[in-house]
Amino acid sequence: MNKRGGFLAIIGSIILVVLVSGCIGSSNIAKSNIDTKNFTFNNVSFSYPANWDVSVSNDDTGPIIVVSEDYYTQIQIMITPTYGMSEEGVLKEKNLTIYPGWKKLLSDTLILNNQTAYRTLFRSNDIIYLFKDMRHEEIVFVKNNNTITILTTAPSENYNNKKQSFETILDSIHVQ
Repeated sequence: MNKRGGFLAIIGSIILVVLVSGCIGSSNIAKSNIDTKNFTFNNVSFSYPANWDVSVSNDDTGPIIVVSEDYYTQIQIMITPTYGMSEEGVLKEKNLTIYPGWKKLLSDTLILNNQTAYRTLFRSNDIIYLFKDMRHEEIVFVKNNNTITILTTAPSENYNNKKQSFETILDSIHVQ
């Protein structure tokens, strides 16, 4: 066997060992390694990363659930009565809302809690987050005469790394 053939045999053996050992495979890539806890409050339930914190506050319009890893990385879930406003009215109001210093990147729809939800992605750089470049994802849907607004927030440079944690919450959210 020449040197080239020996080299190819060694490389082939290494690839075979890696594949057989299970280090590479689509099933390992898709698995979530996030440990979770469960949270339920006021007919809202979801799973969230075990190393994140949950707090609830009330303001004049209803409860706000904040799930956070730190000051910059969080999801806020706001439950606001629609006061008889139709879903179309809620969406019109949402589209007329202006967030100073926020730039709209894209709008689309998704299925959340078995119904259509309306998502808008933003980028911001405002004083609330000490002028750090931030990404926000606002998701809105109407259920049982309430507007459910979900706002994910993370620094732009970390947003893709935090996506799995956000999806853990969004995929498990249930509003009665």
